[in-house]
Amino acid sequence: MYQLLIVDDERKVADSLAELLPWEELNISQVYRAYSGQEAFQLIAAHSIEIVLTDIRMPGISGLELIEKIREINKKTKCILHSGYSDFEYAKQAMAYQVTEYLLKPASDEEIMEAVGRMIELLCQEAAALYSVTSLTAAIREQIPVMRAQLLQDVLMGKSWSNEELASRLELTQLSFRPADPAAVLVIRLEESFSSSDLKSMYLFEYAVINIAEETFGEHFELLAGRDQYDYLVLVVKLSDSKLAEFAELGMSSSASTTLLEKTALTLQENVTTYLKRHISIVMSTWGSFPGRLPGLYEESISTIRRNIGNDRDIFLKISDDDAPKPMKSLRNLYETPTLNQLLDMGQREQTVRKIGAVVAELEEQWSGSHEHMQEVFLHLGAAFTYAAHQNGKQLEGIIGTDYELFYTRKPFLSVRQLKDWAVRVADKLFEDLNKEQVDSKSNTIVQIQHFINDRLSEDVTLQAIADHVKMHPAYLSKLFKTRTGENLSDYIIRLKMEKAAMLLKQTDDRIYQICTKLGYQNPPYLIKLFKKYYGVTPQEYRDGFSGTGKQ
Repeated sequence: MYQLLIVDDERKVADSLAELLPWEELNISQVYRAYSGQEAFQLIAAHSIEIVLTDIRMPGISGLELIEKIREINKKTKCILHSGYSDFEYAKQAMAYQVTEYLLKPASDEEIMEAVGRMIELLCQEAAALYSVTSLTAAIREQIPVMRAQLLQDVLMGKSWSNEELASRLELTQLSFRPADPAAVLVIRLEESFSSSDLKSMYLFEYAVINIAEETFGEHFELLAGRDQYDYLVLVVKLSDSKLAEFAELGMSSSASTTLLEKTALTLQENVTTYLKRHISIVMSTWGSFPGRLPGLYEESISTIRRNIGNDRDIFLKISDDDAPKPMKSLRNLYETPTLNQLLDMGQREQTVRKIGAVVAELEEQWSGSHEHMQEVFLHLGAAFTYAAHQNGKQLEGIIGTDYELFYTRKPFLSVRQLKDWAVRVADKLFEDLNKEQVDSKSNTIVQIQHFINDRLSEDVTLQAIADHVKMHPAYLSKLFKTRTGENLSDYIIRLKMEKAAMLLKQTDDRIYQICTKLGYQNPPYLIKLFKKYYGVTPQEYRDGFSGTGKQ
């Protein structure tokens, strides 16, 4: 199914094309219309519109300027120019914007349908090419650096995968890491010699350091590299399969792996100085199982680089099994994104409950005997719930009732389970209150829209005018109206006008042109055509059916 946008500052042209042509025959499920380039661009930004049929000369943004803007955000959108101006310069400029169809007004219905049909044919051909094995493989290959960077972030944040999911991610990113492989973490800090560079240069330097790292480690190690949230570069390394086999054949101990890793890391430090004339500090972790142990190794490395390096420069530190810090830690699930505040803000009820479940599970597994961690979770949840209530103009106590007593009695929870039950119960009450507010607000908005249209049936009511009245974005307004009523806003307006036309034909002696004016239409033939499409007969035939006589 496809979506079409018709753009023309002549309203009757846009309306007639949108309403009277059999678009469903071309597998078009939705036809939007806009009466200016600006309004068209707003619709394009809000909807997945594949085909645009536009006039050239319009006030404000012209048709060619609109197409230029479309090309900036989506080069695949098919554009057809429909204009009364056959100036060759327009045609040349249109070709520059990849416009393949140029229809001269007045184009027949058949010409317009055929042009749109050809655009759909092009879209089908492009889709077939896009999803061919070759195209997909090339697209994935181009995305490998991005996918590797995301994989590194997920690994460092301790994301959980099934074995199948992890294997799939590793295969997609073309990495030879396997679950339980011994791996180490290197955290790299770019020193002050880098900080004088502008942002673009910094990105280039980071890219260069990672390239040098891949060259330096490539002979003996596999590497997963990227940038963390603190602007450190992070390398996850493991011995290559060939080097592991060599060590095993020679009967070398695991200390040989550590020695080789340290030597290679020091070489990286020297190479950066030699080739980039800049300095880096490196903290090297101990070995741990991939991927489960890596978040801990990463945190230990970050703590070490902050605690021990300070203002020193060009430092290399190795964390040993004996001196690795064992600090008291916060719960990872409590603070990793998406946070509770974000989920509550977005109204994600199921994900909020899952988040609470993950936090409680971590608390139970790792810190079940820690009163401080239980208190940390309670205070964090309480702050998030209070924030959500205040964001919606409410007091938390008024929403959750007796469940608020814990905030001022300071009565401790007797178990982790009790804490979870309280948190889920409070979350449910918050979402029930939020949903009630949203339903009431949306219902009130629909009533406002309907009253506004009913009061102005004698006018040419535009989407923008309605949106301004209810203070809402036009694209969201259209979507809300369709969701709540099951009817497109434009169809609703036409239905009301046709019903009023039918009423006037039955109850008054008004002539057709007078009825046309009362409905906000300037063109009686257009009203006649629209009425016939809606009722199956012309206005005069409809009147004659009731009165036996009629006058035009």
